[in-house]
Amino acid sequence: MEKNKNVWIWVFVAVALLFLFGSFGMGGYGMMGFGMGFGFLFMILFWGAVIWLVYALIKAAQSNTQSKEENAMDILKKRYAKEEISKKQYEEMRKELNR
Repeated sequence: MEKNKNVWIWVFVAVALLFLFGSFGMGGYGMMGFGMGFGFLFMILFWGAVIWLVYALIKAAQSNTQSKEENAMDILKKRYAKEEISKKQYEEMRKELNR
């Protein structure tokens, strides 16, 4: 939840900076007010969607790499199932891992 809150804070800061320093449209804040219609809103939505997409792809890639990691007990069980180690070795290694 904390990460999601931080994302919204940064989005708010970016929008505030655009209002302070940006000039929306051809004439800035001149004759056309905030630019040509509400084009600046679509620009913000577009870049927000692009940033969200990149963030989501990075997060998905990280979660895939973390889920592929096996712990030692899983490896031990697989080795025992493949009969690479004996029951005595399995029991000894299991006791050692459970310490």
